[in-house]
Amino acid sequence: MAHLNDFIKRVINDGIARKTSHEESVNALIKKIAGEEKSIVDNYSKIGELYVKQHPDDKNGELGEMVQQVVESEKTIKNSKLKIAETLGFNFCQTCCQEVDEDALYCNNCGAKMPVKLMPGMVLCPHCNKAVREGIRFCTNCGHSMLEEAPEEKEEEKNTDEKYCPNCGWTTNDMSLMFCDACGRRLEGGEEEEAAEAVEQTPVKQVCPNCGNTVVAAGVAFCEACGRRMEPAEEE
Repeated sequence: MAHLNDFIKRVINDGIARKTSHEESVNALIKKIAGEEKSIVDNYSKIGELYVKQHPDDKNGELGEMVQQVVESEKTIKNSKLKIAETLGFNFCQTCCQEVDEDALYCNNCGAKMPVKLMPGMVLCPHCNKAVREGIRFCTNCGHSMLEEAPEEKEEEKNTDEKYCPNCGWTTNDMSLMFCDACGRRLEGGEEEEAAEAVEQTPVKQVCPNCGNTVVAAGVAFCEACGRRMEPAEEE
């Protein structure tokens, strides 16, 4: 005896309905069957997607194996897309995949810490995580000794009654201050944080009042030779 599914296939492929007086009603039923079958396939797909999202760490049995295959495929796709963006010179957050500025320390969409790209001859300051010239004794961004180890980072909730520097971590309770006393970066935080546009500074000639070292760079707050705060030289 033929299976019902095989019979329906014969009705569709061999045009059996056309040889009877029931062609119109049979075709309507065939169309209804096709619609319901598509609905089932779509729901199977949604169920699988929902399960993977709710159980990404499932590794048990055949179902867990398929979940891990999906997870690994998603990672491969994501990494490949990020590689394309990097190859073309664009910078995207590896956590949320939103585009960020090339020199951003944190993603402005999800807050994830951004990897720092180092040019040849540059190293990271252990205190402010800024790229500085290799071999200097003091960071030109935050002024800390390059030989000192940075304190361990602690996850703390930001106090709404203080402002903090997103660059070096300096904090203050003075709500009227707009810029960090340590590195000059605009402060964030407080109950009424004001939005302001960053002003691009033109590189100026600076002379260290302590050792006489001269640098020409924008945003350098501390001498790379002795660690003393820099002061602009008088115009010649």
